[in-house]
Amino acid sequence: MIGYVTGKFPGHASLLNFISKNWKHKANFTKHNSSLLIFAFPSEMEMLEILGGGPYYVFGWPLILKVMPYFFDFQATHMTKMPTWVRFPNLPIRCWTSICLSKLASMIGKPIHYIAPTTTMTQLSYARILIEVDLLLDLPTTINVVLPNGTSLSQQVMYESLPYFYK
Repeated sequence: MIGYVTGKFPGHASLLNFISKNWKHKANFTKHNSSLLIFAFPSEMEMLEILGGGPYYVFGWPLILKVMPYFFDFQATHMTKMPTWVRFPNLPIRCWTSICLSKLASMIGKPIHYIAPTTTMTQLSYARILIEVDLLLDLPTTINVVLPNGTSLSQQVMYESLPYFYK
């Protein structure tokens, strides 16, 4: 996983302390001279649990995390895409299928992870999906959906953890 603290870097020891207190899985990290942080986990599942557990703040500054692409370019100046939890409140029951949820999420960005209450439908007031969004794009607050019966629905979209610097 790759990430960065949006404000001043807290220091190696402080970040290790943050990880041990706030993450339920152990992670090692290294700081690249570009100020990006490279995190290593024992398993991909543990990494995804940490990624989906945010947002995280280190001394009040957001810790931006994302899955590190296989051939990551350290010379790129900005990470403009970040995972954020998105809620779809009052989503019709018929739309709680993996295909429909994936299509809804894809209208905003790249779906990454669904929480258990969403996949098991044990909490029906909203569906919650971790989606990688591009912070340079206008993020929709509603999505127009045509339901299988032909009626249209204006589905509200709520973002849980956007940084202050998104477009």
